[in-house]
Amino acid sequence: MDNKTIMIQGTASDVGKSMVATALCRIFARNNFKVAPFKSWNMSLNSAVTAGGGEIGIAQVIQAEAAGVEPVVDMQPILVKPKGNGLSQVIVRGKPIGEMGQQKDSKYMRMALKNIELALNKLRENNDIVVMEGAGSPVEINVKDWDLANMKVAALFKSPVILVTDVARGGALAALVGTLRLMEKEERELVKGLIINRFRGDFDLLKPGLDFLEEYTGKPVLGVIPYLKDIRLPEEDSASLQLQGGKSTEQRDLKIGIIQLPHMSNFTDFSPLSLAKDVSLTYVSTPLQVRGLDLIIIPGTKSTTSDLEYIKNKGLAQEIQFSARKGVPVIGICGGYQMMGQFLYDPYHTEGEREEIRGLGLLPIKTNFLAEKTTHQVKAISRGGPLLLQGLEGEEMTAYEIHMGESSYTEQGNKSFIFNIFSRSDKCVKIEDGSLSENRLHFGTYLHGLFNNDILRNTLLNNLRLRKGLAPIKRSLSYQKGLIADYDQLADIVEDSLDMDLIYSMCSKKYI
Repeated sequence: MDNKTIMIQGTASDVGKSMVATALCRIFARNNFKVAPFKSWNMSLNSAVTAGGGEIGIAQVIQAEAAGVEPVVDMQPILVKPKGNGLSQVIVRGKPIGEMGQQKDSKYMRMALKNIELALNKLRENNDIVVMEGAGSPVEINVKDWDLANMKVAALFKSPVILVTDVARGGALAALVGTLRLMEKEERELVKGLIINRFRGDFDLLKPGLDFLEEYTGKPVLGVIPYLKDIRLPEEDSASLQLQGGKSTEQRDLKIGIIQLPHMSNFTDFSPLSLAKDVSLTYVSTPLQVRGLDLIIIPGTKSTTSDLEYIKNKGLAQEIQFSARKGVPVIGICGGYQMMGQFLYDPYHTEGEREEIRGLGLLPIKTNFLAEKTTHQVKAISRGGPLLLQGLEGEEMTAYEIHMGESSYTEQGNKSFIFNIFSRSDKCVKIEDGSLSENRLHFGTYLHGLFNNDILRNTLLNNLRLRKGLAPIKRSLSYQKGLIADYDQLADIVEDSLDMDLIYSMCSKKYI
């Protein structure tokens, strides 16, 4: 492929850019091309860790998996993680470099563009094609000068751009026309085709609109992708997350609640739980919703102390504590784990102005926030301590760490750990992770991605069933195999829906 790049942009956020990019990665890979995903700049709290210990957004990890390649930091050179109060942590090629306010300057732009171009060049050198994904809309006039995710990147190598819209929202044709009209002439010339996403209904009713689009814009409609309700890929942003269990109207045996935090991160930790047919998985945002749950999970967060204050002020903390005393198990992951302790100390003001805050008191630990971030892919052995993990002793898990704190037992703590980490970023280590309550019901860990491990997820859910007096059930579904099957199903549908010959021709220099 001569051009080596193709870019997916959208008329707005959540119109299907990531889905189309994922599908193209899979399609190209299945046709024996070496493919890499790329998103130059992204604002997200949902990230993962590469084998080298770098941090990138989850969407590019998913796309790399669909392409059959290992994710690397060059796939997302700039990641911005909002912390609140107008501040964001800036991560450049996998490593945090500091914080930034809402106002950007020319120095930041030069640094960002330099790293974007370096990363993209490296991917182009080592791959047949790079599938690039934009962010939001390419024509947000108020921020266009600072937009590092869309047309500035497409222009670097005159990448052909495909513009996607979501017809299910209404106004999709107007969105396409309006987006093209607001582009500069040079930008508009880079747009080589249009995609209508999430269509359901009578195609004959849509056809006149497509004919008008092609005539009015001069751009070919590459295809119409149907509404895909049975393919559940991990979502990138909490705004688009749909917990299928929570939406079900049927009665399910297990009710699991995720505490909805303002700065919640890595909510894809819980995607595997939502696939279990006996689980109703919901966000919990009020004290009343905590009641009646079989399991409470406090997720990770980018701002542990401010989110802890938030759940205290909302009455959620008190309801969690009450439920815990009544025998409802509570699990904390990363920031949620830190909240479950006795005290949190912030001497470097990593989290904010307060240097000390009292935790929920569910675990006998204290947490000290540090100036340096820990990011690793890890392998660990389960110690099987918690009641919900009984039967898991000695089993190996894969997971990852992203945190800026260290937790340790208080003097009164019983020092019962949950996991023995034996590998961090492919280096042999001996690290004890996690904490356990005295009654062995509540526990916390720094490890993300634990529920991706089939044996841990299935053991936990069946132990939860036993606590309710329900018989365990055999769970044959492999989360990883299910994802691969979804990638293939997605690729099949998109390949059938689009003019792939025209898309392949876009990747030739002759087309530009």
